[in-house]
Amino acid sequence: MSSTSAPAAAARRTDLAHWVIRVAGAIYVLGIALLAAAVYVELPGFLSAYGDPEAWWPILVQVLAGGTAFLTWVRVNRRTNRPFAVVLLGLGILTVVALAIPSYSACPDEKLSAGWSVITRVVGLITNNYAIDQFNPETTSCDIGGVPLALQFARLAQLLVLLVAFTSAVTALLRTQVDRVRVRWSPRLSLVLGADTTSASLLPALAADAGRHTLAVVTNDPLAPWVGQARAAGWRVVVTDPRRVETMDRLLGRPGRRHALSRLAVLASDSTESQRLMTVVQTATDGRRAVPGNHPVRALIRMDEAWQAEDWRRRYLDRIPDWIVDTISENEVTARLLVDHMVERGVDQVLLAGQSDLTFAVVAELAQRGREHELDPSRPAMAGVTIVGESADQVLEEHVLSQRRFGNSRLDRVRAETRLELDEVVASAVDEYVAPALVFSGDVSVADQRLAARLGATHPGLLVYSRHAEVIGLGADPLMAQVRAFGTTLDAGTGRPVDSWERIARLVHEKYVRDYPDPDDPARRPWNELAPFYRESNVRQVLTVLGSAVAVGRSWGASGRTASPPSPEQLDEMARREHESWLTHLHRNDWTWGSTRDRQARKHPDLLPWDALSDESRDKTRKGVLETLALLETLGYRSIDDPYSTWVRFRRRGEVRAVRRNEPWTWTTSDGTVMHANAGDWEVIDDDGSTRSISPSIFERTHESVDGDRWRRTGEIRGRRARPGEVVHSLEGTQTARPGQWVLRGVEGEEWLVPAEHLETAYDRIDDPSVV
Repeated sequence: MSSTSAPAAAARRTDLAHWVIRVAGAIYVLGIALLAAAVYVELPGFLSAYGDPEAWWPILVQVLAGGTAFLTWVRVNRRTNRPFAVVLLGLGILTVVALAIPSYSACPDEKLSAGWSVITRVVGLITNNYAIDQFNPETTSCDIGGVPLALQFARLAQLLVLLVAFTSAVTALLRTQVDRVRVRWSPRLSLVLGADTTSASLLPALAADAGRHTLAVVTNDPLAPWVGQARAAGWRVVVTDPRRVETMDRLLGRPGRRHALSRLAVLASDSTESQRLMTVVQTATDGRRAVPGNHPVRALIRMDEAWQAEDWRRRYLDRIPDWIVDTISENEVTARLLVDHMVERGVDQVLLAGQSDLTFAVVAELAQRGREHELDPSRPAMAGVTIVGESADQVLEEHVLSQRRFGNSRLDRVRAETRLELDEVVASAVDEYVAPALVFSGDVSVADQRLAARLGATHPGLLVYSRHAEVIGLGADPLMAQVRAFGTTLDAGTGRPVDSWERIARLVHEKYVRDYPDPDDPARRPWNELAPFYRESNVRQVLTVLGSAVAVGRSWGASGRTASPPSPEQLDEMARREHESWLTHLHRNDWTWGSTRDRQARKHPDLLPWDALSDESRDKTRKGVLETLALLETLGYRSIDDPYSTWVRFRRRGEVRAVRRNEPWTWTTSDGTVMHANAGDWEVIDDDGSTRSISPSIFERTHESVDGDRWRRTGEIRGRRARPGEVVHSLEGTQTARPGQWVLRGVEGEEWLVPAEHLETAYDRIDDPSVV
């Protein structure tokens, strides 16, 4: 494989396309000039055909040259907000005018003003009045040998103008229906659900990263203010209810029990709504195979609560390799932008004033930079952090709890300051540190903005970040001194959403290059120079290790337990899965077996089944898995044997009473948690009088009518023992697990908690009870 980077290859393709546009466009313009000139003079040699009314090839050349130039231009700008139809109409009208004027001027109407008669004829041609009577020698004195070829081509251009105008008008009137049809028949879809005004800024970045997929945004509000922005970024808008499984099944399903989904972004600002939409899509695709080229599905879920985002990333690791799920948080992205700017300025101490999710996100991002420094000492070390304010101790406690849940114990560089005023803390930091920074990370406050300006003016060497509601991201220029305005954003400014797994894969690759340098090996080039094939393989390796650990009964979730190495049996199975993943990746990129490795010819001696590999090759794969596990542990991903990770099957049993309610309502779980039901949900009452809510689509798939309000519970579910303290995001609200509870996963991927007593009375175990 070539070591050329993806941006360089894309730039070469773009340059080639621009040359095609220039050359084809020049041929078209030259042809127009020749057609116009041939009305009056006889051109030499083969060019005389441009003046022959019966010639065919000059018109064919014009059609091919003009079509090639325009279609290539459309291809280059397909992801931009260009008025393609308007441009085509303008070019068509210019062509008609440029050829009709000399054609009609050669034979003006007799006994009429020559100038006005020509103008009248040209305007008539544009409006579909193709007048050629003056070129008939039997009725007029003008005889130039027939209808000029220039006018014939002008007529063709005029018909194209009418066709484009008509189709544009029809498309504008039926745009929603046209979008639905295009999306319904596309083999590859990039789908966005839950978009709103705050997440609309992500749509251009998601479009740029979508390749050749059809871009589709699903909404039930066609008049939402962000819809125009979505269309401008190249997205087709499908107006329907994204919460209905039947709707998404029709949209995503393809013949042969396949689905067209390749990429998914769930951008709802409410985490419960994000989960609901995610489970609807997963239900619509369950039991269907991906269209070739669409596997695996890459999904991005918006999770603005920064402390929950990491939990959600790990939550979906058991869906690998069918699903690769990442999360994006408004606070995480904003924190990353701020920390990147601090790193560029060499900040060695960070003061955080204010308590909010952003405060937590900034501390978490700085802690992650510290772990990355441990892995790569060439990266900047973590700056010290002081959280200032009355609630600073609480923020620090939450940070320590979160970090320790994932096995990160080095927390000595973060401290809380509750006794001193902010002015005193700032003055001390300016005296003690070379490049201190102050971030007003609380909610937007006019008082904080004034304080930021005063401290910036008082301490010119202090870098100050002042939060403003009207600012998105980080302001380009200081407000004064070193005071910069910033606001929360989902746009990382990198051209596409930041991929957490790619961030880890890059660190793993860079360590591999440091440990085993070989500048001549295209697989060991710096990340920015790495060919897409090798980048994808690095990400694949990280995700495969994450997924295979879950498959053998290990966990990456929150736990206070110390990390443990995999058993020999677990390691062997993880290595086998890694080899199979690597084998599939190479086969998809046209690699074949060869007695020796040849990157140019795409040959490799290990392209064999696991059992056919040599002991040396299998040991090498096992070593790679262990090294990746060690690197992931340094970055905060600990793999442990997890008795709570094994899912088993249950069958519902028994009867219940159920009534569908038309208004929102609340109910209380057995542990006292208040849950929220939506209008239209079913209220289900067990024989003991306890009540709960079930969404209509789930209820219809899991209950069958007996008589009146009596319903029989049907179908199968999966369940596992809940880790005490783990958070489960059910459709009705958030639940925290208590000892002895179980996590159940339903037919649409929804999860909820139940006591062990309820499990015994309402479900029959299908799997061997000795499994757990």
